[in-house]
Amino acid sequence: MPPSTNGETPHDWSPDGRELLIAEAMQRNSRSEIWSLPTSPATDTVPRKIAADPRYDLYQPHFSPDGRWIVFEAVTVPFSASVLYVIPAVGGQWVPIPAMGHWDDKPRFSPDGEVIYYLSERHGFFNVWGIHFDKNRGGPVGKAFRVTSFESPDLMVPTFISPVELSIAKDKLVVNLAEVSGSIWMLEKVQ
Repeated sequence: MPPSTNGETPHDWSPDGRELLIAEAMQRNSRSEIWSLPTSPATDTVPRKIAADPRYDLYQPHFSPDGRWIVFEAVTVPFSASVLYVIPAVGGQWVPIPAMGHWDDKPRFSPDGEVIYYLSERHGFFNVWGIHFDKNRGGPVGKAFRVTSFESPDLMVPTFISPVELSIAKDKLVVNLAEVSGSIWMLEKVQ
């Protein structure tokens, strides 16, 4: 069943601009799937399902710069774990990005396609992490490495991760940050 025209969440353009990656639940109470949609009815491209699994909701799909790979997040149902995967852009076997039982989210390829950056909740705070990526083989290389060090509520990636975004450029990285504080107030003579 091709995607509807309602409720799609677009995430990325194909490098040639002919396709749009979306994450969408096809029917009420169904799991979110990854689809590729043509950007113009005049193209010879048709909607196609890239990835789906009844055990997971799939989110945050993004193309590699060469358009050969897609990285995405798979969330177990009910929401208890999040794992990142890479698949060929035409669909196929899911290759996991090694995780250590933490919530991993917002995967993005570097502009050269040789690193996958993502947010991970290791050590109690979300931070940007990366892992090298073999563009030819289509899998991670080596161990994940930490990119940022936000370790205090004074300046941190928000724990409500859904609206947080991550953007990567050749020499820049953008991520939402928040200052979190609290106070205790005492009222006297309250009637």
